[in-house]
Amino acid sequence: MFDFDETIIDLEPQHTGAHEALCRAMNADYAAMPEAFRKGSGRRIVDDIRDMQTFFGWSDDEAKLFAMRQREFDRLCDEAPLQLMPGVERVVRELHARGLMLAVTSSAVRGAIETILRRFALRDLFALIVDGSDVMHGKPDPEAYLVTAQKLGIAPEACLVFEDSEVGVLAAKRAGAFCVGVRNPHAQVRQDLSPADVVVGTMEAVRFR
Repeated sequence: MFDFDETIIDLEPQHTGAHEALCRAMNADYAAMPEAFRKGSGRRIVDDIRDMQTFFGWSDDEAKLFAMRQREFDRLCDEAPLQLMPGVERVVRELHARGLMLAVTSSAVRGAIETILRRFALRDLFALIVDGSDVMHGKPDPEAYLVTAQKLGIAPEACLVFEDSEVGVLAAKRAGAFCVGVRNPHAQVRQDLSPADVVVGTMEAVRFR
């Protein structure tokens, strides 16, 4: 199982830009949000929007705000010269070639995940995508990984997870999976990956016997 944002691809600039654009459209200043929120990682987009809605007192419908934010995010991704994180394509293709079932378990939005994986010709290598809408509780709650394992028909204890964030690692371990913590060198805040079973600097360090 792979987390998506900042594990497969670094999209922090696009996420920040989309949040900023939503705030501008709502005549609000994104910089007024607490730093812990602005530099957080691994949260569901819908939870971010709910927090902004509460902080700024927006009365607009949540679904409308979500759609506004996502349109801007998609535009920013379309215009950006995106690159996969180092070593990701090799690891994904090698695991697939070995016959393992691969899944993306992410707090992001399925449509964006699908589009970006297709952009790099990787979508067909993943048997399943579980996104933030598939669960009631975001990471560090283990629900996302438990749901993924259930849908794949595999015990969580038999799963290998790649995660870049503290909340993601905690979610994987609470689900009972083996977790590889992968550092994102561009992370706004250094993540505590110590609960992971293994921590690597980049996916390039991952090797299989």
